[in-house]
Amino acid sequence: MDAATDTSWIETIAGLSEADISRARRLAAETGERLPRALKRLGAASDIAIADALANATGVQKIAPSEFPGHKLDAGNISPQFLLDACALPVAETEDCIILAVADPTDPSPAEGVRLASGKPVEIRVSAFADIEAALGRLYGKDNAATDSFDEDFGDGEDLKDLASEAPVVRLVNELFADALKSRASDIHIEPFRDRLRIRFRIDGVLHDRPSPKPGLARLITSRVKILASLDIAERRRPQDGRARVTISGRALDLRVATTPTAHGESVTIRLLEDRDTQVKLDDLGLSEAQRTELTAHLNAPFGLVLVTGPTGSGKTTTLAGALDQLNTTERKLISIEDPIEYQIEGVNQIAVNAGIGLTFASVLRSVLRHDPDVIVVGELRDGETAEIAVNAALTGHLVLATVHTNTAAGAAPRLIDMGVDPALLRSTLRLSVAQRLVRRLCEDCKEPDTPPEDLKSAWKAVGCEKCSDTGYRGRIGVFEFIDMRGELSDALKPGVAASEIEKLARKKKIASIREDAMAKIEAGLTSAAEVDRVLGVN
Repeated sequence: MDAATDTSWIETIAGLSEADISRARRLAAETGERLPRALKRLGAASDIAIADALANATGVQKIAPSEFPGHKLDAGNISPQFLLDACALPVAETEDCIILAVADPTDPSPAEGVRLASGKPVEIRVSAFADIEAALGRLYGKDNAATDSFDEDFGDGEDLKDLASEAPVVRLVNELFADALKSRASDIHIEPFRDRLRIRFRIDGVLHDRPSPKPGLARLITSRVKILASLDIAERRRPQDGRARVTISGRALDLRVATTPTAHGESVTIRLLEDRDTQVKLDDLGLSEAQRTELTAHLNAPFGLVLVTGPTGSGKTTTLAGALDQLNTTERKLISIEDPIEYQIEGVNQIAVNAGIGLTFASVLRSVLRHDPDVIVVGELRDGETAEIAVNAALTGHLVLATVHTNTAAGAAPRLIDMGVDPALLRSTLRLSVAQRLVRRLCEDCKEPDTPPEDLKSAWKAVGCEKCSDTGYRGRIGVFEFIDMRGELSDALKPGVAASEIEKLARKKKIASIREDAMAKIEAGLTSAAEVDRVLGVN
């Protein structure tokens, strides 16, 4: 059987179940499309896995995106729409032949079309769908070509819904998600202005501009996202919030979608939460040896309250996941209450709150106390009722870990007292208050020595290279402050106590501040002084 009709290659993809294979073959038969594209549509395997399997089965050489051209090749003046539909990209042209990257080497039509248009023989190479599509967008303006047929007078209601469900718009939004995943983005910002549509990704805590479609497509893109999140596409005058679950390139994503009306249309912010079953270890957080030892001691306590503080996006959930990994043994029952569940942790009973049906932090926390837990994790103490139940749980023999939205470790206890928690209960239960931030980690391939700040022996600065997308940074690391709230600090917990009073006592006890921890990471070459000043402010 020849390569064009043999579909046994799909069975060589690791992790693909028999049910996935059957669904892909059935979809290909029902729609008439080829099996590789059907498999991509299902999202059951990544584009790279599909490309590897096809290359191995056909013997066609793979080509990496780094070998793609930096400019558009003539290649017989092939229509960009043809290349888009075929998922093919001319990557080199000589007097004798054209090299064509294709996502499906079992399909002879892309090579035949290029051969007829150019009059030259064609040699094919295999590359991933997403890599070819990204290059087409960069070189040929694929996104505009795919959607030029849409009139900007879309109408409303069902007409707009139908247009937003058309294949080009669906593909455009899916590619936006795929690009965000590939870029390690945590958020997508879609912002319409008078004469442009701006799309930005938040990567390692910093917003970066991305190539954007023409502004006339803003309503279609917004409507597609709203359809995914089950929002009202006809309502454009009020803010809306929703959530969705999608599969992109074989990876499951939870989306948190927020829309709000602006002067030139609806602004959309999408938080990307990937289902992560990777174990988070305390060693991965950036803790110093002393901090690791201190945290472990508190986690080994039979009861008490441990608070993790910081603004949104400061890594509090990751720290709690690392703590749960440390505590996760067969001798303990662990229950976590989260909004949303970001890390899937085997052995932990994880509960997602849902305020719409009355499943709030307080109601769930009250219920789980009847399930004989040893350790309880509360995603956020956001109201007095939840805080009071958590403190009472710590008082009655449970170890409770929770997050609080305050800017400093010293501000955690005063915040709970402001919520109405009895200071006497806090004095008996609160063991540790942790403050944290995330700073970008210097790229190891391009960082260079820098003039060290005062009192430091060494420092490094960001430069930028291909591996870090010219940012000079790759990934993030935590900086922390640990305040043991027992003893003298516990005595300070009284009605009306200010965070500044606890801060002074902590400094008096020589407890290292979060900036001192950041300075140590500068000296170790993990981050830069400029990055610390960006996150913590200039001293």
